[in-house]
Amino acid sequence: MSAVLRVNPMLANFCLLRKMQPIRSCVLVLWMAGSLQLCCGQTIVPPPIPPEATSYQSEHHSDSPPLVLPELQQSDIPSQYPAVPMQPPGFWIVSTHQSPQSFDHACPKFCPGVTRFDQCVGYRQSSLAELCQSLQPGIPVCITVHGSFVDWESVCTESRCAWQWLQSGCPDRPLQVICFTWPSDRIAGPLIQLDIAVLGRRASRNGFYLADLIRHLPVESPVSLVGHSHGTRVIASGLHLMGGGTVEDLAYPWAAPGSRRIRAVFAASAIDHDWLNPDERFGRALCSAECILNLKNNHDPALKVYPLRRPFSSRALGFSGFTSKDRRELQSWSHKVADLDVSSQIGHAHLWPEYFTKPWLARSISNYTCFPDYACPTCLNHNNLTAANIDPSSPSFLPVR
Repeated sequence: MSAVLRVNPMLANFCLLRKMQPIRSCVLVLWMAGSLQLCCGQTIVPPPIPPEATSYQSEHHSDSPPLVLPELQQSDIPSQYPAVPMQPPGFWIVSTHQSPQSFDHACPKFCPGVTRFDQCVGYRQSSLAELCQSLQPGIPVCITVHGSFVDWESVCTESRCAWQWLQSGCPDRPLQVICFTWPSDRIAGPLIQLDIAVLGRRASRNGFYLADLIRHLPVESPVSLVGHSHGTRVIASGLHLMGGGTVEDLAYPWAAPGSRRIRAVFAASAIDHDWLNPDERFGRALCSAECILNLKNNHDPALKVYPLRRPFSSRALGFSGFTSKDRRELQSWSHKVADLDVSSQIGHAHLWPEYFTKPWLARSISNYTCFPDYACPTCLNHNNLTAANIDPSSPSFLPVR
């Protein structure tokens, strides 16, 4: 085992992580339908670089009636910060545990808890003001969002692994990483099905806080969102609100579709496959995003039973992908969504570590997470890289087995 740990430190973290998550392991046992199928080494062709962002709000919704937005208390966080020198390698954790989780028709107020991890130093308490001051305008920001049944100890372990994993996908490109964590611990109700339903609604509510976090990021920095399971519901909700939609009859006052570059990656997505279609639950999400890459796994045991959570439920997006009917309903927006089938590589697994311990997958999604077609100032100064000379078919973008 020691030899393996020396070769791949992320696998060491993965082994420790396995021991630290007895609750999630017990939950998954209820869903497991077969043994874990390991990566078979099959090559996955990375998706092409998505088209440039356009104002889909004005192009497709020019005849829509204006949205009447409810009043929302102004955040105590200033909208602009003075720039400070770049910090040592590390990442941020932004928590919504102190933010209201039951809206009761009241306006939600973002009360973030912020933690900073510095390499060779460790974790320390921080603030949203420090986070925003430290972000370098023009350098992409990647926000990860975990799923349900994740406690704080797991957040710290998994966020560090995910940070290393994302960096390995595009090592020559700078990337600023934020882990967005929300209260997803098990509620300890009489039935796990009821807990899942409650956590699903809570994930939708936390879309407000994700949208508010994005609002405070530098406008010059493109944003990528990487979600797992119910974390994709947080992202879909946040994009929907930023696109002018409503969640629980509440709208986001700073909705500005197409105002910044946003791409998203969904892993083991636990939302209905048609929820991104027009007039569906998150039908305005694509107003805010350039594109969404869905990692489809039709062997996922948890997503296989997803339709059983309520009568007449649709299949999960992470299980079925975008169907032909979905693409017909999306019409001209269908080019903004793509499926990447990882069934044979991920196999009968659902947990987030099954994704972020695979370097080839980080490389496969790097066109979405690292914005290789975006000429950031740091890349131009140090790597002599421009959007014009990037070739997505070059060896640097091929998946690593």
